[in-house]
Amino acid sequence: VDEVILTDISDEMLRQAREKVKQHKHKDRFKLFVADAKDMTKYYPDDSFDTVVDTFGLCSFDDPVKVLKELQRVCKKSGGKILLLEHGRSKSCGPLTNYLDKTAERHAKNWGCVYNRDLDTILKESGVIVETLYTWHFGTTYYIVCRPGGDGNDS
Repeated sequence: VDEVILTDISDEMLRQAREKVKQHKHKDRFKLFVADAKDMTKYYPDDSFDTVVDTFGLCSFDDPVKVLKELQRVCKKSGGKILLLEHGRSKSCGPLTNYLDKTAERHAKNWGCVYNRDLDTILKESGVIVETLYTWHFGTTYYIVCRPGGDGNDS
């Protein structure tokens, strides 16, 4: 790994990340700055990254499909990977899904996180090509390996 670029919309989250990076033995390889994942055109051209990672972020965006399309745009079409660790709607545990549906609105208002989104639908609408998808925690935590599909800008 030659370079690691960390972005977040929150200065506070980046402050915490900077503190951790200071302790890393390869701290000189890290760049951190504020950016909005739904539109990084002013920062990066198409095909900029070998790997793009999003952890528990799709729940917080108003338009997660748009974000995934942007991640596809900046990810290299040839051999690039998009790695996602997310929480979403369980397809395997009806009682848990029902409970989470009942509390999701309150949770979103308090924490800005919609934890019961249908990730299968979001992935399909974004056009990513899913290579691997694992779930655990009764189907509410997703680990997804995908690659860009199409141009990332298709509607």
